[in-house]
This record gives sequence, structure tokens and C-alpha cells, in this order.
Amino acid sequence: MTSDGRIPQSIVIYGEKGLGKKKLASYIAQRLLCTGDNPPCNGCHACRMLTGGGHPDFIKVVPSLKSGGYKLDEDLRRVVSDAYIAPSEGRVKVYLIADMDKTPQGSQNALLKLIEEPPAHAVIILTASAREYFLPTVLSRVTALSMKSVTGEQAIAYLKETTDKSEQEICDAVKAMGGNIGRCIEFFESKPLKKAVEVTTLMAQAIEQKNEYDMLRAMWKCDGNRELCVTVLGLLMQVLRDAAMIRMGVGERLIGCSEENSRRLGAAFSERKLTALCEICEKYIAAVNGNSNLTLCLNAVCADIRLCI
Repeated sequence: MTSDGRIPQSIVIYGEKGLGKKKLASYIAQRLLCTGDNPPCNGCHACRMLTGGGHPDFIKVVPSLKSGGYKLDEDLRRVVSDAYIAPSEGRVKVYLIADMDKTPQGSQNALLKLIEEPPAHAVIILTASAREYFLPTVLSRVTALSMKSVTGEQAIAYLKETTDKSEQEICDAVKAMGGNIGRCIEFFESKPLKKAVEVTTLMAQAIEQKNEYDMLRAMWKCDGNRELCVTVLGLLMQVLRDAAMIRMGVGERLIGCSEENSRRLGAAFSERKLTALCEICEKYIAAVNGNSNLTLCLNAVCADIRLCI
């Protein structure tokens, strides 16, 4: 689209953490702001500024809330006002408003008029981990781009070329995180992510055995950390999704952190039950993110899973 000169002015990029949503947004910005003959040329003044993180016409909006969310007046309405000001150097201004899933949906209404009829010189890019975080009125006004993981083989090849990790470390990361390269890189150094994979594996085993006590013991290993609980539930949902795909006979492209457990769950439960278990995980991810009582959520999710199976 950028090559044909028909890039949309309002874009939503969605996909799980680690798939490169911000990298794609930065690439779009560089394609639009590059002044070389074959953008992105990586040699012109604009490209050098972008590489250094300092181009005045690529505005990465900084959230005001500690949670990483945007305030209505201080952040979003300020974007709307600034978008009507002409670019400083380039022919366009590109705004990146990342991680919109950390902001209440209602605040998106402040952007409706801007994304529907942006000034000719403005491009607005929004990102979130899932399409569902956006209001239908927003989605109807944008071009939505879905980010997908690569294959395990592609991830291994890329990590061998771009990191100094051993082949065993790379294979362990890809086994846990699949073709999500960003999460693979995080897995190398992140103790919380490794712990989340451990807890997810224990949860999957407890579900297969229909043991609610072991489910609770696994979830309590999160030590009251909300972010870790959300990560575990997200990883568990992927394992269950893989199990459902295996059950349906279409398990060639698995994304979860434990293929072995997915295959065991796929053999143990029906497609209907696996789908229902995914929905339970999704329900409690929303509850934990919504600041519900964490202790009650952990007890409730295990009880709901046991009732389902």
C-alpha cells in the first residue's frame, strides 16, 4: 500500500504481545517519512532521525497512567488538537498510540472524528493485543491489520542469525513461545515469563487430571502478581486453543507453550469443552485486568474450569 501511495490514514494493528506491532508501525512511519528514492533507504536525514528515535513528525504518544493507559484530556484530546498542525519536516505526521488495551474503551470516542476524517497530512496508528479492545465504531473507520506468528522453523532461523544464544537456548525458547519472536527474545532473560510457562504447564496437567486442588496450587505460584496471572491465563488459553485445533484435526500451526499438554488435552476433552475452557480463561483475563479481587478471581477460575470439565 505504501508503494502504491495509498496507505490508509487510520490504522489498527492487533495481535498478542511480541509479534512486532510497534515495529510494523515504525516501518510504516519510515516508509512515509523517508526522503530517499527507495524508501526506507536508511541513509537519508529522515531515516537517520527515525533510527535515532528523534523525528519530529513521528509522534509516539506517551501514556499518562501508571498502568500504561491514556488519559482522555492529557493524552488523547491532545493528539486530536496536534494532528491539525502541519508537519515540522516531512510531508506527513504519523501518530503511534500503542497498547490501547490498557485504556478504557469509552476514551476511544475522543478519536472518532480524527480517525474518520483525518487531515491530509496525518496518519493515525493504534495498536492492541486483540481486535476486541476497540469499539465497533472505531473498527468501522480504520484499516485493521492482524499480526501473526511465524513458524517455529522461521523463528529458530531468525534467532540464530540475530542473537548470540546457543542452539539449545533458542530451541527451548521456541518450544515455549512458538513463532512469537518477541516473546522468544523475552524468554531468554525473563524469569517471570519462564515462571508463567511453568505455571501454565502445571495448570494444563491439573485440568487433564480434573484436579481443582492442583489447579489452585499452580495459580497460587503467581504470588499475587496480576500481570503474571494474566500471562498464565493467556498462555493457558493458547494451549487449550491448540488442543481444540488438534481435536478437530487441524493442528499443524500450534501457538501454545506446551504441544505435549495440548495433545493430551485434545485427547481428553471434546472440542466443545475446550472452547468453553478458552472462554473461561478469556473471562478471567478481563476480570483481572478490570482490577477485580485477585484472590476471588483465582479461586473462581479454578472452580469454573472444574465445573466445565
